[in-house]
Amino acid sequence: VLSGMKHSKDPFEAAPVEEDERAVKRCKTSVMANKMQTILSQFTEDQMSRYESFRRSAFKKSDMEKLVQRITGGPKIDDTMNIVVRGITKMFVGDLVETARVVMRERKESGPIRPCHIRESYRRLKLQGKVPQRSVQRLFR
Repeated sequence: VLSGMKHSKDPFEAAPVEEDERAVKRCKTSVMANKMQTILSQFTEDQMSRYESFRRSAFKKSDMEKLVQRITGGPKIDDTMNIVVRGITKMFVGDLVETARVVMRERKESGPIRPCHIRESYRRLKLQGKVPQRSVQRLFR
């Protein structure tokens, strides 16, 4: 009997179940692909450029390990945790940049994002509860 298949007296009985699971997965994947294609088709050229840059960007594994180790004061994190932390960080930076673009549109400004846009974006995200709060208060300012 193959691993991952239901045990049965008939070795061919489990095959349809496994094939059904694969078909469901393919269907879900194609639905998600269609939704993504619909969203991407509505992007402006500028939005598409930003999206492509976002997809290509990544945080260095070693840098993230050092940062998390310095913040937590604990031992080195494993690879899975590193991937999760880098993913969450990338999503947060994406939200920060997108909100900064909204700030720029509201102010009728164009060009590169400036520090004032990032600060306002951070302030708005904090008000929305999208920025984690400190668990330990600072001793010195």
